[in-house]
Amino acid sequence: MIRHLLFDMGGIIFQQNTEEAFRRFAEMGIDTDRYMGRYGQKEFFLDVETGAIDVATFCKKLATATGKQEITWQEAQHAWLGFVDEVPQKSLNHLEKLKKEYHLSLLSNTNPFVMDYMRSENFSSDGRTIEDFFDTLFCSYELQLCKPHPEIYLQALQTLGAEAHECVFIDDSKANIEAAQALGIHVLHVETNADWMPSLQALLQQLTSEGRT
Repeated sequence: MIRHLLFDMGGIIFQQNTEEAFRRFAEMGIDTDRYMGRYGQKEFFLDVETGAIDVATFCKKLATATGKQEITWQEAQHAWLGFVDEVPQKSLNHLEKLKKEYHLSLLSNTNPFVMDYMRSENFSSDGRTIEDFFDTLFCSYELQLCKPHPEIYLQALQTLGAEAHECVFIDDSKANIEAAQALGIHVLHVETNADWMPSLQALLQQLTSEGRT
């Protein structure tokens, strides 16, 4: 029986604009090819997403990498939020509908700069935060693990008290999907920024017909 739905965030919950984020960091003086990737970060950019460094250390390293004396928290957050184009109301409506039947979890490679925004009233047009739409948030920097490391999925399952076959994981990264699937979690790979609800409903219907929900 499917009891849990686990969602990626960028490109799934919010419309992701990778090019704008790269532009903002490049404008700051960052070599985006060296430090950033479409589905994952590198070096100290990865360190802040795994919780290996805090935001103050990230800002210091950002200043060093850009040749500036200082990069403020606000400047760093502005650059990170280039990834966030918008949070479509349609996605929030989908989550509200699903939450009536399933336990919803966020499972995201993210950092404190982005989550500060997501946990604020700026997340939705009516002032609700991301925590109003999910039962549990699994953030990489808080777990000190990033997808597609198997341990991040195992920790989520343990915290939820769930078996792999009771869960569906939705992500736009093939590597993340494959890692979850290898552990026995049902998966749905969708295109970045696509409306995932029709595919998810079809999958849940299929699992029902197979006697898995």
